[in-house]
Amino acid sequence: MIWWPRIRATLLCVALLSLVSMAACVRPPPKDWADSLSEEQRRIVFRELPAEARDSLIFLSGIFYQGISSRRFDSRATFEDPSMRQFFQTLAAYSDYYAALVDALDRANIRFNRPTLIELLGIELDPSGSLQLSLRFVGRNDVPLRWWDATLLRTDEWRWQEGRWWVVPGKV
Repeated sequence: MIWWPRIRATLLCVALLSLVSMAACVRPPPKDWADSLSEEQRRIVFRELPAEARDSLIFLSGIFYQGISSRRFDSRATFEDPSMRQFFQTLAAYSDYYAALVDALDRANIRFNRPTLIELLGIELDPSGSLQLSLRFVGRNDVPLRWWDATLLRTDEWRWQEGRWWVVPGKV
């Protein structure tokens, strides 16, 4: 019966180690995608839009940017993902947006072009009727000896057309 105390001690160590590991993985809950927008800002930006457009922009943009976050953005698998392409009117528009974002993430030194967090900072109404979403992309820093996160501030254009929202790429 000499082996029983050793097994009990081993099980206790494994249980303690797993408890510590789980506690280290706990993060605060992510904030809502549009928490940064005040009710007044929403009212001003959405007043000219149809009810369907008002109700769907926050939801759809949240899905789109959640799909971008935590993915390696300069890979063929991400480029060919149909869930990303559905937000663009044409394949050419998607290709332009994709190329510009990969280049911007690379210049911002975001490791592996993989943003780990995307925050909505604000929405402004463009004179053309489009909405400009101000965003902050955050990811691990790719520069050696830089332990802090790298960030990219970016503005994306969303346009309500033909009864749905489209992402409009900037010029490459």
